[in-house]
Amino acid sequence: MAGLIADLRQGVRGLLRQPGFTAIAVLALAIGVGSATAMFSVVDTALVRPLPYLAPERQMRLASVNARGEQVPMGAAEFLHLAKHVTTLEALGVYFPHRATLTTPSGPRLSRVASLSASLFTTLGISPSRGRAFEPAEDLAGRAPVAIVSDAFWRREFAADPAVLGRTLQLDRKPVTIVGVLPAGATIPRLEKYEVFVPLAITPEQAALTAARSGYFGVARLKPSVSAAAAKAELDAILHGFNGYGIAIEPLLGWLTAEAAPALRAAFGGVLLLLLIACANVALLLLLRGTARGRDLAIRAALGGGRGRVIFQQVAEGLLLALAGGALGLVFAGFAVRAVVAFAPEGIPRLRELHVDVRMASFALVASLLAGAFAGAVSSWHSLRSDLFALLKDGGAAATPGGSRARVRDGLVVAQLAVALLLAAGAGLLVRSMERFAAIPLGLDPANVQTAFLYPQGPGFSSATEQLVTNARAIPGVEQAALVGYLPLHVARTWEDSIKVAGRNPTDTTPDIAALNWFTPGYLAASGMRLVKGRDLATSDGAGSAPVALVNQTFVNRFFAGREPIGELVRSYDWGETAFTVVGVVQDVRQWGPAVEPLPEMYLPKLQFAQNEEAYGTGAVLVMKSRLPAYALASALRAAGAPLSPQLQLGPPQPLDEYLDFHFRQRRFQLDLALAFAAAALVLSALGVYGAMAFSVAQRRRELAVRSALGAQARQIARLVLARGAWLALIGTCFGTAGALWLSRFLASMLYGVGERDPLTLTIAVATLALVTFAATLAPALKAARTDPMVALRSE
Repeated sequence: MAGLIADLRQGVRGLLRQPGFTAIAVLALAIGVGSATAMFSVVDTALVRPLPYLAPERQMRLASVNARGEQVPMGAAEFLHLAKHVTTLEALGVYFPHRATLTTPSGPRLSRVASLSASLFTTLGISPSRGRAFEPAEDLAGRAPVAIVSDAFWRREFAADPAVLGRTLQLDRKPVTIVGVLPAGATIPRLEKYEVFVPLAITPEQAALTAARSGYFGVARLKPSVSAAAAKAELDAILHGFNGYGIAIEPLLGWLTAEAAPALRAAFGGVLLLLLIACANVALLLLLRGTARGRDLAIRAALGGGRGRVIFQQVAEGLLLALAGGALGLVFAGFAVRAVVAFAPEGIPRLRELHVDVRMASFALVASLLAGAFAGAVSSWHSLRSDLFALLKDGGAAATPGGSRARVRDGLVVAQLAVALLLAAGAGLLVRSMERFAAIPLGLDPANVQTAFLYPQGPGFSSATEQLVTNARAIPGVEQAALVGYLPLHVARTWEDSIKVAGRNPTDTTPDIAALNWFTPGYLAASGMRLVKGRDLATSDGAGSAPVALVNQTFVNRFFAGREPIGELVRSYDWGETAFTVVGVVQDVRQWGPAVEPLPEMYLPKLQFAQNEEAYGTGAVLVMKSRLPAYALASALRAAGAPLSPQLQLGPPQPLDEYLDFHFRQRRFQLDLALAFAAAALVLSALGVYGAMAFSVAQRRRELAVRSALGAQARQIARLVLARGAWLALIGTCFGTAGALWLSRFLASMLYGVGERDPLTLTIAVATLALVTFAATLAPALKAARTDPMVALRSE
């Protein structure tokens, strides 16, 4: 034990005597270990840890399956029928996310609201921290409207008032009474940002429509010892006999993480490769240090220090470096985790649960020890194979290193370059994918378009909105202004309905579905949409005129294939027997973002859409085309809307570009991670190449001096060193290219419009690696070219 402690002390003193070497090694490990630890925490929280619900291994997600085999939301009648007859489930609950105009002490706003069944609390094992959960009778309409709010909402809107129970909120201008507060951190699956929850309130009409879709997400908890296959068989049998639908069932954890899992796994793989580069870098540094200390090690062995003691000192140095790097990396990981929670886009599940904990620290410790052991083992392995006493005869550090040691040194450099190329190629693919994604035609022009939500405040809302449009058009600098029901690119607002097109015969299990919207004249010009054929909606299309509609090109292609759409009739379930005549066709708009293909859409005049009070009751959006600065337009718009405040509440203006940016955030986050990994890999690889080439020049000083003395020109000496670096880069490129072609398939699900084996991307990555290698080799080459042969030979 005394010898062990002495060796550790000796290792510490040796590292402190070379602060530059120690700082570089510790920093390299800190980057690798810190990045890997932070990403491990994200992956562990999102994909590995059990869900924070009762019996998480038995929690399942349910969806209906129509006759086409497509998964569709559940219906109200389906839920009630299943809840009554199923025997393989311990509990079954549903929820329906939507939006509503919420009026709180801080004012009105469009808020995320979800309707929950009373059984959902039982299914998930969630109990309010204050008040009560919903009662089963509240699943049906007719009870007094109530709500449960999140802990964050209670603290923000009511200052954590203990007397919050019994207080009222206004949802779509209707009072609801708060009866409960959820515990801190409790969430409904995929509703992490929802703060207000209300009962289902199923009407008798909804309960009677066996095949209607209600937009419900189903969550079930299996009975102990019941498999998902057995539950599916029973549910299928029940639904087939009820309305002809089937059921899809899958683990809730898999459903929650399905979209984010490929990107998270790819990021974790990338960060492990970065850790591998850091390990190789430190191993290379220790190997070079061991070579330079060869004479010292030989003297220690000659004086009685056994080969084992010599080897242990090298391993101990690696472990000491690893522990220091791991400690610094853990600090870095803590900051990185906070940054992920603060800046990560929506789509990464369970981010609220992410924090620094024992699992994170344990991973950092294990990763550090493995990295140190690997780095020390490379150097000690060579010590085992080396004839230490021969170094005394060969001149110690001045002797040219043996071929075996040089091959290992070069192998570590090649490995770093290969992995760096792999990461650079992956980052390049994401860059190219982002370029293609950003170039997708949207069907509208968001530039210089400002939007503002309008919330109903009282009677006269409809006429007040029309007056606001008139006032907005009168603002100097406003080119056009109009109203629209559901704003493009604002994915949470939509109204979908079953439709009946003349000449088609949909069934209950294969209905024709279209997204319904409304706008006022001038909207096409304000948003940059293009009319393909027919006419635009006009001011004469009012509540008492003939019902008319515009449809998009996808609607025509799907429902009017081979027919002239102008003049055709379309009926909508929510408008009863009203038949809308198609008077125009507009171009397809990516209403739900660039990644979502256009869906069939039908646009109605405002006054005809407003005949469905439920559809129209959530408010409207003012859309303005203007080149005015945002602050000037906001000020002028507030003045224009002030006289109308008794009828409407005007939300803050927001550029349409900001809604578009939402759809890029997740891809941009993935790209930023990939670029960070690639940049770190290139920097670490450059350090490795520089260190290896600089050490090689120092070791070959005698040889280079002799070449110079025999007439070699400075450029020839420099070319010799550069050629060595180019050779290593070529080998690294070959291995890296093979690895990139093999591993790039794991990025396929994250790419858009570019193949995972894109030759241009690989060419750019290879060129970048070649440039980095050249830059790292240039300084040692210039130093070699400036070698004075007389000084070098005299020192030998």
